[in-house]
Amino acid sequence: MAGTDQVLEYKCPCCGAGLKFSQDGQNMACDYCGNTFEIEAVKAYNATLAPDEFVWDSADAATWSEAEAQTMQTFQCPACGGVLMTDEHTAATFCPYCENPAIIPGRLSGGWKPEGVIPFQTSKEDAQAAFLKLCKSKPLLPKFFTQEQRIEKITGVYVPYWLYNCNGNFRGRYSATHTHVWSDAKYNYTRTDHYLLTRGASAAFEGIPMDASSKLDDGLMESIEPFDYTASVPFETAYLSGFLADKYDVESQLGQERVRQRVGASMEDLLAPTFVGFATVVPTGRQLRVDHNRAKYVLLPVWMLHTKYKDKTYVFAMNGQTGKMTGTFPVCPKRTAAWFAAVCGGVAALAVLVQWLLWL
Repeated sequence: MAGTDQVLEYKCPCCGAGLKFSQDGQNMACDYCGNTFEIEAVKAYNATLAPDEFVWDSADAATWSEAEAQTMQTFQCPACGGVLMTDEHTAATFCPYCENPAIIPGRLSGGWKPEGVIPFQTSKEDAQAAFLKLCKSKPLLPKFFTQEQRIEKITGVYVPYWLYNCNGNFRGRYSATHTHVWSDAKYNYTRTDHYLLTRGASAAFEGIPMDASSKLDDGLMESIEPFDYTASVPFETAYLSGFLADKYDVESQLGQERVRQRVGASMEDLLAPTFVGFATVVPTGRQLRVDHNRAKYVLLPVWMLHTKYKDKTYVFAMNGQTGKMTGTFPVCPKRTAAWFAAVCGGVAALAVLVQWLLWL
């Protein structure tokens, strides 16, 4: 496998353990000695340390196919020596054996380095509680779906996003009608007036988001919006410690059509109040021009849960800043049958009661 990446690990100044970013204090925290440190202080301390003797060299590629060698790499944990595997887009991870956080800065440098990051504002416990709350409103959900070992798999991920700034200019033509109804002593009257409407709007858009990972469903990611971009801070690798992170594998140019769709929908919403009072409004011609000014590469916080039921994978996502969660749920056939039987039984009992009352 091509390439050699050096691991970046932030060590605790007190006990030497690996530090994680804490969303509670927005600082670096040690799970072992319980101390917390400011990010700049940790960076200054770690800069004085000698380089780790372990280098994350790629494993021998002799047994890998060419396609596999281009996408997968194995690394050795500098803390316990365990071997872990990542794909070519993983930028931050942790060891599954000792849970030591690790960052691969080589995958964030140059053209891959994000311009900004929104740090996590919610904890794993918050995500677990939100998932359980969402499940409570689903009576047909399989019982084991909320088992502890399942929700323990919820993982914090920094998802790569493109934020687009652009200007939109919209022009539209519409066929509209307005109906008048009145009556006299003999007849009811209806008069329909027809209109040709023209509308135009211009607006500047900032921060139209699109996830930049081909592994994620765009609709799912859009469903947990919005993010508060005013909370974005300049990118520091310290924010990734203790979380997973991917770099983008979807170029910014590929998102232009989706941006165009979202700008067009926003323009329609902007003009909607101007159609009040008409009975019908039918578009007959539209023209939208979008001038792309800039695409900004950022990392946004998302709690993810991938779980299987009957060989089908269900994905849940929670906004790591606002706590908004969404996902799709399976339906338990046995619970569905029991619910249907209970409803039918209730209807039948009600019918018998009505017949008895009528007989009386």
